[in-house]
Amino acid sequence: MKWGKLPDLKWGKLPDYPIAIVCSLSIHALLLAIVIIGWTPEHKDAQIRPRYIQATLLQIDPPLTPANKAPVKKKQVKTKPPDNSKQKLAEKKRAEKKRLERLRREKKQSEERARKERLQKEQEKEKTRKQKEAEAKRAAEEARRREQELAFADALDDEEQYITAAVDEQLVGSYSAYIRDRIVDNWSRPPSARRNMKAELSIQLVPTGRVISVAIEKSSGNDAFDRSAEQAVYKVERFEKLQDLSQAHPRLFEKTFRHFRLVFTPDDLRL
Repeated sequence: MKWGKLPDLKWGKLPDYPIAIVCSLSIHALLLAIVIIGWTPEHKDAQIRPRYIQATLLQIDPPLTPANKAPVKKKQVKTKPPDNSKQKLAEKKRAEKKRLERLRREKKQSEERARKERLQKEQEKEKTRKQKEAEAKRAAEEARRREQELAFADALDDEEQYITAAVDEQLVGSYSAYIRDRIVDNWSRPPSARRNMKAELSIQLVPTGRVISVAIEKSSGNDAFDRSAEQAVYKVERFEKLQDLSQAHPRLFEKTFRHFRLVFTPDDLRL
């Protein structure tokens, strides 16, 4: 079928769809005209009386309040965890850097302490060496000084001993002559005495000069001569000057005249 030419229609035999199309177009045209003109239909109040009313009681639920509202479960959205590998790596590097810095600092401090201890030991060693050198020097000076003092003392002692020996010799000679003179003054020569006779006597005195014992140590071979020599010493009884010697020079008295030997001869008496 073509739109330009309508088919021959017979009443009662019209097809269904052309009629529907025509009705639709008519209704649309009418509505368009009403809209354009602004026509509104008049409504008449119609009283409709229903034959009967059927009512049903309905239970109205109270409105839901926030208190009695059922909690709405939020859908948990699984979020992908952030990638912290770079941050962890950076933190690890920072921690490693700090550890290395701490180790370097500790090593430097340890080396500094070791250097100071080594320097202190060297200083103490040098101080000890200087002290030992100073002590050795002082000891050497002290030994040299003492040696000089001893040498000087020995020289003084030698000189004093020389002087003392000379004085002692002079005193001994003087007191020996005094003793000889006193014994000769108290000796009575016996008729049998001959030249070259000699008797050796042992004489013991006390500090006052008194004779306490006389003994014949070596006989002359002549009893009369020996007895005459012994009696000559006893007759003296006391050598008064020896008391002055024992008080002024007790060492010399004890050494020389406390106990001495006398060689008695007719011509000469020798101590």
